[in-house]
Amino acid sequence: MSVSSRAAWLLVLAAAPAAATTANYSDFSSLAGLTLNGNAAQEVDVLRLVPNVDTQAGTAFLSAAVPFDAGMGFSTAFHFKVSTSASDPTDGFSFLLHNDAAGASALGGAGQGLGYVGLAPSVAVVFRGRDPNLIGVITGGTDPAALGIPFQPPGYYSGTEGAFYNQDEYAWIDYNPLTTQLSVYLATSAVKPLSPIMATTVDVFANVGSQAYVGFGAGNGGAYGTQDVLSWSFNSAPVPEPASAGLLALGLLGLRLLRRRRQA
Repeated sequence: MSVSSRAAWLLVLAAAPAAATTANYSDFSSLAGLTLNGNAAQEVDVLRLVPNVDTQAGTAFLSAAVPFDAGMGFSTAFHFKVSTSASDPTDGFSFLLHNDAAGASALGGAGQGLGYVGLAPSVAVVFRGRDPNLIGVITGGTDPAALGIPFQPPGYYSGTEGAFYNQDEYAWIDYNPLTTQLSVYLATSAVKPLSPIMATTVDVFANVGSQAYVGFGAGNGGAYGTQDVLSWSFNSAPVPEPASAGLLALGLLGLRLLRRRRQA
């Protein structure tokens, strides 16, 4: 290989990002590729994170870790339903990325632990329907009651107790590594809203490291209910920095010019 050809290949390789990951479950009639822990179980074609029983904790993760680096973004969408007492609703669940030593077998706390508390390093997107109601991002496996301001993570949304319980709900979570913005969308139909219900900044790579086990956690305490995920898709993909994108384009251009010269 000539010096100019080698240089062009080095430009391409220098911009090579971590590998992308795709997972798609239109339902959970098959649990292939998933690891279930604690009280999580398959209920026909539904992923039941916790049953309608007091003091439960369950998690479900992709069995293979998802690679991360500073340029890795992701999008996920899921259909869920929490069925519980309207007068005394259960705590809720979390969408979770973690790099705890237990890997895909990790299980966090019950009740308001939402299956994630105690797992670190981690980034949890919390869907808590019990008062104080919140949708927000909590890092490090921290109990929501132990935050600097209890139950108020940065950029969180707060609504009415049980507002997204006892009905079909759809959620979308998008993460842009260039801005480190994580946005959460919520709707009662499969049509994604134009605007997020909440957004905050969190550096996922800085919090979880070079890989993350991705999935869900949930908890029941003295108030309880069934917490189900009906479908789920997850896609991670590298988002190159503008300079890296230019470097990659330059390398590819160099390769094209070399091929043309050889063909001339």
